[in-house]
Amino acid sequence: MKFGKMKATLLGGALAALTAGAAIAEAEIKLVFGVAGQPTWGFGKLLTEVIEPNLEKYSDGRIDLEVHQRGALCSEAACMEQLGLGQIDMTTVSAGNMGAFGKTFDILNLPYLFKGQQEAETIMRGWLSDELAKQAAGEMGIHVLATVSSGGFRNVVNTEREVRVPSDLKGLKIRVTKSPTEFNLVQGWGAVPIPYAWASLYEGLQSGVVQGMYLQDVFVSAAKFYEVTKFVTRVESSYSGRPVMMSKQRYDALPDWAKEAVDKVAADIAREALNYDLAWQKDAIAAMQDKVSVYVPTEAELAEWSKGAVEAWVAVKGTYDPALARRILEEQGLSELIGLLEEAGAL
Repeated sequence: MKFGKMKATLLGGALAALTAGAAIAEAEIKLVFGVAGQPTWGFGKLLTEVIEPNLEKYSDGRIDLEVHQRGALCSEAACMEQLGLGQIDMTTVSAGNMGAFGKTFDILNLPYLFKGQQEAETIMRGWLSDELAKQAAGEMGIHVLATVSSGGFRNVVNTEREVRVPSDLKGLKIRVTKSPTEFNLVQGWGAVPIPYAWASLYEGLQSGVVQGMYLQDVFVSAAKFYEVTKFVTRVESSYSGRPVMMSKQRYDALPDWAKEAVDKVAADIAREALNYDLAWQKDAIAAMQDKVSVYVPTEAELAEWSKGAVEAWVAVKGTYDPALARRILEEQGLSELIGLLEEAGAL
């Protein structure tokens, strides 16, 4: 080959390489994931050990996921607002905090909707996560990758005495959030519901301004509330779930190869989230060991807790689809609760 021809060939190859490189550079996408939770929590570990590396792998490095945890960019409510404004691309928010943006996930906050963790997971993975995703797309304009467990079920925690049945709560001032479901649930059990700021809760329990709370073990442990409370009753009434999501507009604008990568990660989230969540719950229970007295109600006692929860369903009627709730309950054989809810007009 003559030198001139070789030179032209080399130059042509170099130009082709530069053009290809430019194309790859243009194809690269940066996605910002903002979350209020901690990296040591179940979802935080899922985010850094599964979501982040797998999105890079499935996209051949063409998607750069920038992760911000610990509320560095936003609180839960602010994360949803920023998602809608396009300031972040992905987030996860607890179902309890989704109510300000739409009704889709309110159904997950209903007490005794699920018999337990395994029943919740079976139904969620079987069809409910997809159904909620479809509703959320229409109502809130979000693309849900998966709705997953987040910290286990809520229990009754108090500073004063062992609580076995709802009547044992009479007169106790129990901290609640602004959720009407939670307020009416605690009231239906006979306690005095006190809306109280999370940031002041430790001091409130310590001083006696509030005498208890309705909370998952993972947060009792994370905030070291076991230092100022003595008794836990495993009523395990309210499931804690959270959608992992993007704005629908942002997802729809992605090229097909990027959508495929995101969809693969969504499948990973659905498959792996519970394992991370259960490990988090296990660690929390271990941290509380010998620091609080834990009471597990009998079946007969649990029936009393369940009966006392009907008032909460009635109070928030209109925020959930009764047909959807009925289907969930029927699939678990919860005929007694269905009867109580029908009698009260909640179904």
